[in-house]
Amino acid sequence: MKLRILPLLLLLLIGKQGFAQFSDFFRNSYVAVGVGPSYYFNSKGGGISGGGELTYGKWLLTTTGIRGQLGAQYVSNANGSMQLHYYGHFDVFFDILTALRNRNRSNFFRSYLAAGVGLVHTSSGDNDFCGLVGIGADFKVSDNIRLSAELEGLVHPSDFDDNTRSSLLAFFKLGASYDIENNPTRSRSRTETRQFANDWFFNLSLGAGSFNHKGITSFDQRLSLVMPVFGFNIGKRINNIWQLRLGMSGLYAQSTEDLFSYYGINGDLMLDIAGLFYSRNLNPLFTARPYASAGIVSRLDDQSHFLFSPGLGLQVVLRPRKNHEISLDARYVVTPSRFAHVSIPQSTLSVGMATLMIGYGYTFSRNSFK
Repeated sequence: MKLRILPLLLLLLIGKQGFAQFSDFFRNSYVAVGVGPSYYFNSKGGGISGGGELTYGKWLLTTTGIRGQLGAQYVSNANGSMQLHYYGHFDVFFDILTALRNRNRSNFFRSYLAAGVGLVHTSSGDNDFCGLVGIGADFKVSDNIRLSAELEGLVHPSDFDDNTRSSLLAFFKLGASYDIENNPTRSRSRTETRQFANDWFFNLSLGAGSFNHKGITSFDQRLSLVMPVFGFNIGKRINNIWQLRLGMSGLYAQSTEDLFSYYGINGDLMLDIAGLFYSRNLNPLFTARPYASAGIVSRLDDQSHFLFSPGLGLQVVLRPRKNHEISLDARYVVTPSRFAHVSIPQSTLSVGMATLMIGYGYTFSRNSFK
């Protein structure tokens, strides 16, 4: 009888632990809705429009969070007709006041900056990557409800929606949010950076990149397209788990039809694997950091046509001393198909750049992680 009870107790314990982890996923998160007017700046002059967004967001840190948004805008496009634009994007947001004050005790008023990348689809069938920049503020009106205002800029690359140049949808959104659980601006973990000026680092790297597109028929041909790549990043370690960095990379790329120079500017959200397991050792000797990347890429022979470029990467790190790092960084960035400039038709996700770089990093400001 006792032997039969043991498996049942084990299942109950596993179920309880799984429920606790599932519940923890929603801690410090919120849902929101917003509507408002917008103005579409396009190659024909633009026009007034309007739309709305649904949001799910989560505060990862005292000052920093992530969110996913789905939206729709009814706009006047470049050729003068009206149509719907549908958006889905992933953003990182940063609480300015809390960072400057080091803590926001009342949590009554917050202001924030947001940046992200996503996809846009028009009712006429055009698809592309898009970028988002925003500035907003919210006000607490009850324990779990906040009112908010945000000015967003949704940026589209050239050639989207019949535009001859880049276009912008400026969206002024008024909305309300519901906190699923308490928000971390009320307190600060010991493993978070202590001051805005602390924990900044840079990274210099050099390696090789291989341009990918349809029409590459053999491994030898792919090897012949490998070209040198240089990178520079500056970033901030915001706790023992998360880092943010902004970087620029590029040099040469080779397709099956031409050699060209390019550059890319990327923002990365990085997860430190060692921090998930060793909360007491804030400077382990080895770690690995998978990351999501969002940015823009441009060819130097086509300067007016920058394109949005999401990607994924993995950085493997050796830390011989507290403020010094040696890293191996692998990244794959997807670009719109027209970046290739080749005669063979490309599909939506067939064009991209794979890079592998070795780098040196140094924390040049005060290190909060002892």
